[in-house]
Amino acid sequence: MNIILMGVPHHANVGDLAIAYAEEKMIRKLFPNRKLYIMPEEKLDICAKKVKKYIKNDDIILLHGGGNIGDTYVVPEKGRREVISAFPNNKIIIFPQTAYFDNEEELKISKKIYNTHKNLIIMAREKKSFDFIKKHFYNAKIYLTPDIVMTLKEDSNLKRDGVLLMLRQDKEKTLEEKTKKSIIKYVKENFESYKISDMHMESKGIQNVPKTIRKQMIKNKLEEFQTSELVITDRLHGMIFSAITQTPCVVFSSLTHKIIESYEWLKNLEYIQRCNNINDLEECIKKSLKAKNQTYNNEFAIKIISDILIKEIKNT
Repeated sequence: MNIILMGVPHHANVGDLAIAYAEEKMIRKLFPNRKLYIMPEEKLDICAKKVKKYIKNDDIILLHGGGNIGDTYVVPEKGRREVISAFPNNKIIIFPQTAYFDNEEELKISKKIYNTHKNLIIMAREKKSFDFIKKHFYNAKIYLTPDIVMTLKEDSNLKRDGVLLMLRQDKEKTLEEKTKKSIIKYVKENFESYKISDMHMESKGIQNVPKTIRKQMIKNKLEEFQTSELVITDRLHGMIFSAITQTPCVVFSSLTHKIIESYEWLKNLEYIQRCNNINDLEECIKKSLKAKNQTYNNEFAIKIISDILIKEIKNT
């Protein structure tokens, strides 16, 4: 029995690259004697049927996690539909995902395909997605888990200095420009330095990331967090990278529920402060910095996800 991980991205979103890295790391650790094959997201919708003859019915198919069960990013959703349709006899496990649909017609298409499969397992990375998936994809087996990047932990003795602003510029942003200007104004007045960055590297001209440099890109991005005294972000993996590097962080919400809901996994970390309003920014920053010596324990996330994989794969 082989393991096939499908839908792994090569685009320049470091959060997604970290998900892929954490997925592969866990698979290889839990199942060192199983052959692992990896298929990229970019070819999933056209290649799923082409590779069908090479995949046996007892092979396990794992689908890449993230925040794209839905119509916000329709390409990975279409790829997932192709895989679920093409492999009706294989056990298919979807790594931790957020589910979010705006378009009822797209939801109907996904419901029809997902609910036809007899051995589909979905990990939902927050309670709201869990409830949504349970309601609409009722034939699947559903587990509630954290985002798989929470299984990582990065200790560091690097010198910390300044504020890292990690604010969205894409279609998921909800912070108004005047709010961003207010944040920058406050940072300028209260900190010696700040840096504007993003989890997405397209702004630096990077489009595709081969696996050979994926780990280095993740390492470089983690160092941005490890060398900052404070992070202000509205990105989910801005919050998660802060958590796993033990970096004080103030997080605002974005378009979907994924940040608000995923914060529940991290709310015991006082150095991660959820900020609902710009008027609360100063107080959130004070609370976050006050808890800067608190440590992150990734064992809860490792146990939850690895227990599921062991149960569903080793017992197959």
